[in-house]
Amino acid sequence: MTTQNTNTADSSWTIFIEILSDEFTAKTGFGVYAHITPVDVDQAYRQYQLRNAPMRLFVREYVKHYA
Repeated sequence: MTTQNTNTADSSWTIFIEILSDEFTAKTGFGVYAHITPVDVDQAYRQYQLRNAPMRLFVREYVKHYA
């Protein structure tokens, strides 16, 4: 059971980074790590987890802050 939860969390993390990088690339022409550090990405993911918002909406709002 723990393995399934871990895989789900890993999948969510991977999807989050892909969406975040795609959004930065679309808005600025450069991927996520050209703008923020890996620590910032981790903090953004934690913020996303605390909010009750769709991932893409959260990422769009987050990127607006940097782009």
